[in-house]
Amino acid sequence: MGGSKICYIYFVLSQAIWGVLPAFWLLLRQLPPLYTLASRIVWASVFCFLLILQKKLLPDLKSIRQERGQWPYVAGACIFITLNWGSYIYATTQGFILQASLAYFINPIVLVFFGGLLFHERLRPVQKLSVVVAGAGLVLAFCLYGVVPCLYGVVPWLSFFICLTWATYSMLKKKVRLESQVSVFLESFSMVPLSLLFIAFSEYHGMGAVGTFQGWQWLLLPATGIVTAIPMMLFSAGVKGVPITTGGMLMYLSPSITLVIGLLSGETITPPLRLTFCFAWVAVALYMYGLYQTIKGLRESGYH
Repeated sequence: MGGSKICYIYFVLSQAIWGVLPAFWLLLRQLPPLYTLASRIVWASVFCFLLILQKKLLPDLKSIRQERGQWPYVAGACIFITLNWGSYIYATTQGFILQASLAYFINPIVLVFFGGLLFHERLRPVQKLSVVVAGAGLVLAFCLYGVVPCLYGVVPWLSFFICLTWATYSMLKKKVRLESQVSVFLESFSMVPLSLLFIAFSEYHGMGAVGTFQGWQWLLLPATGIVTAIPMMLFSAGVKGVPITTGGMLMYLSPSITLVIGLLSGETITPPLRLTFCFAWVAVALYMYGLYQTIKGLRESGYH
């Protein structure tokens, strides 16, 4: 029981940290989003490598040379996690936190859709309905944006981009057989040379942290690696002892916190965005009910 409780604590902490991350990225809004992304890649690589040393996973890291079949999936994961990190940082530092929140509300439903389409996973009727409801909300929002764009503002492209890059990354990760710390290190380390070149280029042209940050602000740069590594560790440790249905529900803690931060930062929910959120919440409820039915069916089949 004690072990189960600590898993719940780890899991909730991981979601809470991911939820408040927009507040952290706001501290870096003086820097160009690409500079922040480059710093995150470099420092995430550093902290992931320290995790590999601490967990004695160097043999796993070296074995990647023989795992040539894994290279395309790791390379694809590298590309899509970089795009996801970059778009998320851009959204949270440029006044689109609500779009970032929406992305992770609809993400599980998109994963369900991809799971059925690409991996032929069986979907219950209620899960199919959740995909239809979420899609309907997005289509209606697009229609409203198209009818009166001057009143409702821009189409939430960032929501779709963040969601699709994360969903694609998740699909690729299903094919990666490496330890999570090793995989994340390879995904970030692959982009370190380009990141360091971009940081040097930015500093040379006066667009970096030099001259912008002072005193304690310099600690924010290595902290980008910490806020990447810690929730990943907590999630990996916690997910092992949390039931799928409970974990699925708790995963909505993160976008809910992000939503609150977006509202507190002064962003407003336009009617189409509000409509999309309402459809997303209905879809989430259907998704969770479908997940509950799946787990119930598995338990019953185990008893007979």
